[in-house]
Amino acid sequence: MLDWQGLEVFVSAARLENFSAAALELNLSQPAVTQRIQSLERQLGVKLFDRQGRRVFLSEAGAYLLPMASDLIRRGQRFEETAHSLSGKIVGHLILGCSTTSGKYILPRLLARFCERYPGVSATINVGSRTRVLEQLRTRSVHVAFSSAPVEHGEVTFYRFLEDEVVLIAPIDHPWVQRDVIEAHELLHERLILREESSGTYQAMMQALIPLDISAGELHQVMQLGNSEAIIMAVEAGIGVGFVPRVSATRFMQMGKIKAIAIEDVTMTHTIWMAESNIHPAIAPQIEFVKMLRHEDVQGMLNGEESSGPILPAQALAPEFS
Repeated sequence: MLDWQGLEVFVSAARLENFSAAALELNLSQPAVTQRIQSLERQLGVKLFDRQGRRVFLSEAGAYLLPMASDLIRRGQRFEETAHSLSGKIVGHLILGCSTTSGKYILPRLLARFCERYPGVSATINVGSRTRVLEQLRTRSVHVAFSSAPVEHGEVTFYRFLEDEVVLIAPIDHPWVQRDVIEAHELLHERLILREESSGTYQAMMQALIPLDISAGELHQVMQLGNSEAIIMAVEAGIGVGFVPRVSATRFMQMGKIKAIAIEDVTMTHTIWMAESNIHPAIAPQIEFVKMLRHEDVQGMLNGEESSGPILPAQALAPEFS
């Protein structure tokens, strides 16, 4: 009989190209992963991987069998979820993909509420680049994806999910901390720590500053960092000031390590987008999770409050692309 857990280990190891990473993802020991792969290879009579140091690569046979193995796992999960849904139970494994800093802070809290409601559901959040997360959505490695920007894609539909505030932060001993508000032109004389230009945070900053006749070339950028947590650490160390999503800075502001600085007549926000596949049918936990996001008070959940209705008007979740 086919070893279904061995197939799951095979697919995970093939995607990550590393047995240790696969073990961590599947909550197994590395020897257990190796044993599962070796057992599956003996059962099938083919070598699935070639090994080079700590990395593993699919053999020719492994590359040929991987799409079928992935499809078998999806079909098995779909069979189990459908059977449970016929009895009125919502069970299964919900996998979310996330490419935004805000999502990394927001989604765990929403998933915690969802899994409390449906204890038969387990959940995983995969964090990666926008390109990787959308590719995982296309290949059904994730069921729902969250991104800082929509992309025209025939197999994916994007929905507006949440508007997130972007704030200017400064170290606690910075002169701006003693003021209620600064003027936008004062940014031209300050050392700035910024995200890369493709990030939602950077784009929200520039969209707010360009109408004030401030261009990117006029800013004194001393450092570019690839995530908001790194910017917060650099600001706390006194290297400069920076722009980050408020949700990522809140805990550090509460600890008194940094402070948000108001800019006169400037409000910065960027949209977090939710994406679903147009090709693959939704599993039961996915349907219920999206229904929760559409119809309940997401902000209330994030604040630990009881649901009191949708936070966004219905049209805010209308598809951006048809």
